[in-house]
Amino acid sequence: MVMKLIRKKAPRGALKRWLTEEEETAVKNIFGHKQARNAQDRALAEYVILEMRESELWLQCSCLAGDTPALNSAKLMSETQTLFLSGFGHSHDPSCPMFRVFKGDEDATRSGTRQAAGSKRLNYRDFLPADESETTIKAQGKPVTAGDDRTRRKRRPRLTRLLLTLIEDAGLNTFSPVSQLPNKTARIWLDALAASADAQEFIRGRRLSEIIRFQPAMGEAAQERLMLTLECPDANWPAGKARVFYQIFMSDLVSREHATFAWNGGERMFAPEKGVSINGESQEGVRPPYWVILAFRRGAEGTIICSEGYAHALFRRTCPVPVDSGLERQTLEGIAEVARWLKGKAGDLTLVKPLFDIEVDVEGDKGFVLPDFIIQARKPDGREHTVVIETMGYTDDEYCERKAEQHKGMRTLGTLQTDPPRWPQEVDKRFTNHLYGVMLNLEGVKTSDETQTLMPPT
Repeated sequence: MVMKLIRKKAPRGALKRWLTEEEETAVKNIFGHKQARNAQDRALAEYVILEMRESELWLQCSCLAGDTPALNSAKLMSETQTLFLSGFGHSHDPSCPMFRVFKGDEDATRSGTRQAAGSKRLNYRDFLPADESETTIKAQGKPVTAGDDRTRRKRRPRLTRLLLTLIEDAGLNTFSPVSQLPNKTARIWLDALAASADAQEFIRGRRLSEIIRFQPAMGEAAQERLMLTLECPDANWPAGKARVFYQIFMSDLVSREHATFAWNGGERMFAPEKGVSINGESQEGVRPPYWVILAFRRGAEGTIICSEGYAHALFRRTCPVPVDSGLERQTLEGIAEVARWLKGKAGDLTLVKPLFDIEVDVEGDKGFVLPDFIIQARKPDGREHTVVIETMGYTDDEYCERKAEQHKGMRTLGTLQTDPPRWPQEVDKRFTNHLYGVMLNLEGVKTSDETQTLMPPT
């Protein structure tokens, strides 16, 4: 027997039961060959998929060896209320009846990567919104919804990309050494962003720092003076683009309607016209602190208004690496802990938090992936190794399944490791202990079982 049912929930990956020989044959016939020998085949296959759905189980096939088995989840086709098996994580072996060319979402490639980059760097010379001051009213257009789920993300909005491009250019998403995470005041990081903005131009002869500001406490009079300088008819300005400026700061108080900047002398709350978009959150700012960027323009009544805002959670104010979840914060802390244990044994380490999609080639199939973290290890002899880290500890099983679909593409970048280890299997070993063993064996990364005896120092 080579097929088994494993649990989605704790203990995740634990064996629920093995399929009988008759059940396995029925599953392969109905869901693999797409044909039924008899009514018993259909009944057995139906029993298995109903059990998977009702008991929250995955079907695991052993057609592939190693830590990345072929898995199937029981999905419901809403239009017809029909259950079907959907593969994720890794395709079955081509010789297995369950093998299918990956289809996934309509914007995914056969290998599970994205067909187009949803998160792309912004061009400072071409990012300002169109000038709509002379537009006329017309019929309502189709609403555009920004995708917060990174596994189903569409093109990230302009405001998001502006903030992330500035952060990347200032080097706030990359640091080395890793053992001691940066511990600097927020002012130092904001100054680094300001210096990055001052080094760029949004049009020939005009610094980006003229419109990217880090003074959210600026009063109404100062805002008006700034806008007047931007509106000066003799000033060089991109044709057809709106006169806007931006404020960037860190905040602990963010909601869909407001963002608050606090300082020793008080606080100021902003209520953007279009609200505040919070990366990856449907709730009200539940994982502070945040990076916040706000856009300002002249309103119809002639006053300066805050038009829109975007917030992105960061690791902590003294090390403001953007993160996509509280779980990623835990992963980042674990990586730093492992680096301290290693004491240079894995070479010089650099940690990168990718902010934009990376193009990969999976067996001639080009697509895009966005890993959670990348560790680059450089040995004394000059050899380099790359370890890709994916945080998989989410309680949303469907999100994890969609995330796993991109793992094949991520493996082309380097050795892929998950937190928790060997996801979706339930391994009685901390992520830090597992990663420590992996980093000590970068010449030929061993499996979890083989690294079990490689324990970190106490």
